[in-house]
Amino acid sequence: MKHFYPLCAAERLQDHKILEYNRPQEVNICVCMTIRAGVDFGLLKHCIQMEYARQESLRIRFTARDEHGKVFQYFASYDPRDIRLVDFRGKTEEEINATLEEWSSQPFEQVDSPMNEFIMVAMPDGYNGIYLRIDHRLTDSTGMILMINDIMGLYCHFAYGAPMPEDPPLYHLALEKDLAKEDNASRTAKDRAFWEEQVAIGEPIYTDVTGRWKLEACRKKYGNPLLRAADREMDDLRVGRAIYHLEPEPTRRLMDYCMENEISMTNLLLMGLRTYLSKMNDGEKDVTIRNYVSRRSTLLNKTSGGTRTHCFPCRTILEPETEFLDGVRMIQDLQNSIYRHVDFDPLEVNRMFQACYHPPKNTTYDSVALTYQPLPLRLQNEQLHGIPFKTEWLTNGTAIQKVYLTVMHSASDLGLQFYFKYQMAELSPHDVELMYYYLMKILFMGVENPDMTIDEILRTV
Repeated sequence: MKHFYPLCAAERLQDHKILEYNRPQEVNICVCMTIRAGVDFGLLKHCIQMEYARQESLRIRFTARDEHGKVFQYFASYDPRDIRLVDFRGKTEEEINATLEEWSSQPFEQVDSPMNEFIMVAMPDGYNGIYLRIDHRLTDSTGMILMINDIMGLYCHFAYGAPMPEDPPLYHLALEKDLAKEDNASRTAKDRAFWEEQVAIGEPIYTDVTGRWKLEACRKKYGNPLLRAADREMDDLRVGRAIYHLEPEPTRRLMDYCMENEISMTNLLLMGLRTYLSKMNDGEKDVTIRNYVSRRSTLLNKTSGGTRTHCFPCRTILEPETEFLDGVRMIQDLQNSIYRHVDFDPLEVNRMFQACYHPPKNTTYDSVALTYQPLPLRLQNEQLHGIPFKTEWLTNGTAIQKVYLTVMHSASDLGLQFYFKYQMAELSPHDVELMYYYLMKILFMGVENPDMTIDEILRTV
């Protein structure tokens, strides 16, 4: 007998994109991982099929929306999936990328259907591996990394006699804990009180990655010279992608700075981004960035799959005379407070700001979203150590955030990879290149001169 669960807050956050934009592919998350080694594709197929039995979140199904627009989920008991092999040998890089992008932009059937697809791939130059496309309501990037590592652990067990990896815990146990937290009235009241305090600080103001023009245009459009929100692009959601690699040595300098000053890389990146946005908006002191927060603090949450991320506005009002390191610590204090209320529904936070300040429909206070992913997609089994491999995170073809920056550690050399996903309707590749250029200048100027004030950095860069 099927047991039907409501969506938890993290799943509703992704489901909101489908309701709001009617683009199911927007919630696809996609990756291609290959190793430069011969692969027994028959065995790899068997291991992927085993993963469907081991990883409960892969077997999630969704119901049709009820009269209130709500979706429920249940777990299929078995998924007798065939896994196809696509041979790209002899194809050009452009042809391969075009195919991968086409796969990634395909929406899934939404009702009572599988919401993921594994494809085995044989690439030129001897690289072979796995492509995975999955609905973001089923998992996040960390969950995908864990799944692929589990599959490769199974492969190494059967191919090389490595120890059998332990079964991952059942996702429905983590889901039930999430739903119980949402039903805890006392806990929810404390979370709400925290966000009511944040809302009461005053209305945020939109800061665009290319300057004040958009806010000024929206003020004219709505006939309100005091408007503080700006339109979200709703019609043309074509996505561009830019990837920049920060080499290991400068990455180490950033990491050392974080360790020496007991700050996190996330908060250092937030400081760099908010300083850039201040620069582009005439020194604006009030800057909001949407920050994605992982909730994988327990063993169950770390390894059970599912989507475990929430996103909240990181709003800072920093005076020009604030020193760089002090600014990072102010952000860290704010983020530590947010982490104590991390299980609250992010959509409810959005509704609280809307109810208080009544911005026009489909407007926003933030132009940039950030995810810092400290876990690289690294092949953990010792049988695979030393084997070259490639990891490519792919876009799903649409973007509802003007800029979505994902920062990950490169598995090959432990440098930082900066993945920019951006709306082509309003941003050019040059705009994104400038953003990365100034972000690096700001970060390293602040790291090398922690006593420099925000004003001094803005005047220097």
